[in-house]
Amino acid sequence: MSNYRTAGPASIITGAVAAVAMIAATALLLPNLAPEGNYGICLPSPNQWVIPYAEVPINAVLILIAVTAAFFINRRYSFVKGTEGILPTSLAVLLASNPVNTSYLGIPVIMLIVNLVCLDIMMKAYRSPNATTQMFAVATYLSLGSMIQYAFLPMMLVYPVIALMAKVLRPKETIAYVMGLLAPYWVLLGFGIISPQDFRMPQFLAIMPQYGTGFMLFIFISLGTLALTCLMMSLNNVMLIYSGNIRERTFNNMITLLGLACLACMLADFDNFQAYSTTFCFTAAVQISNFFAMRRIPRSHIWFWSLMSLFIVFYILMVVDATIAK
Repeated sequence: MSNYRTAGPASIITGAVAAVAMIAATALLLPNLAPEGNYGICLPSPNQWVIPYAEVPINAVLILIAVTAAFFINRRYSFVKGTEGILPTSLAVLLASNPVNTSYLGIPVIMLIVNLVCLDIMMKAYRSPNATTQMFAVATYLSLGSMIQYAFLPMMLVYPVIALMAKVLRPKETIAYVMGLLAPYWVLLGFGIISPQDFRMPQFLAIMPQYGTGFMLFIFISLGTLALTCLMMSLNNVMLIYSGNIRERTFNNMITLLGLACLACMLADFDNFQAYSTTFCFTAAVQISNFFAMRRIPRSHIWFWSLMSLFIVFYILMVVDATIAK
């Protein structure tokens, strides 16, 4: 392996094996991590969906889809330099190392996929003379998501700013965006799928009450460490990113804004932090990947895996503490 190669085939395989092992361990040792309560505005939130024996496998497939989508979106828009597998490897490890992302069929991974789709649409629309269709589509996806999880509501405020960065926020695009937000509710009400009586305030109940405070403490330490790492690396990346072309800089700014919004939401909406955590993991993985991809760091694969191992250690501590608490 080259002194400057961070994520070659061996690292990608190692990351995949580590992620699969953590997902399997969560399914076996930490069942029923789904939060209580209904987080949907007018439809049941995914944590209340009952699909016997299939919830964890479906969620695992969604994680695979999210990691694969992140890889191909980057291949298309090159917001992470180079063609190495740093982004999918780091994203897979970060997602799997947080049990609340993998132990049940919930909104975290679904929300990540929706955000990846919306980012893909906005990046494709960059400087487009007419982006009404794209703005309508983004708004529709967010509006549909809000029916089953209110965490999509703050995202509705983020994407107009992303559209402004992409130079596509004009009066007609703004109107299309508002129409896209209203259309799903209008259609479902019109067809009688939902009724005005179905609208409710989301329920805020305990998060994973069956495990001790130590388990939650390690989750927050892991997320805090990731946030600190992301901040430090983004500050180090900013000058190198700004020395590149405007298009790549804009795409990275979009992702950074989305990450900051998710971090703010995790802090403000503490009882629903898991909904935003996966998207934040993606934005952090982009910063980590750019940090290693834009620099010639001797033995970079050692430094990269030292960082990934830290989150694997946090995961092991979560499992041990939860197992003892049961």
